Amino acid sequence: MRRKIALGTASLGLFGALSLVPVASASPSAPAASCTENWSLSSGQGIASGKWCNNYTSAQGTVTDTKSDGKCPFVRGHLSNGRHVDSDWAGPKGDSSPVNLSSPKGTYISSLSMQYINC
Repeated sequence: MRRKIALGTASLGLFGALSLVPVASASPSAPAASCTENWSLSSGQGIASGKWCNNYTSAQGTVTDTKSDGKCPFVRGHLSNGRHVDSDWAGPKGDSSPVNLSSPKGTYISSLSMQYINC
């Protein structure tokens, strides 16, 4: 099982700024996971892509390590309450891990960024 501990992390800028505004909640007849918009990130350590789901309360996708540098990338979801949630990290080079981020009730994910740990 991959650890989510971010030791020695450095913040990397978002590849293309994401500006999000929460939208009205899904109708009762909508599927449980309504995934509508694509997102993607890129950094010197890896790439990640996926979909926004449930009115920006979750993000699903994959993160992949693309460089043999001892740094394992992961995706950080920045929450509307100022906190964050992290995905599993990918590594070494060529490894991929799922991105399954969910926000606590009453919050949403306002943006995503690529981070890394030394591994």
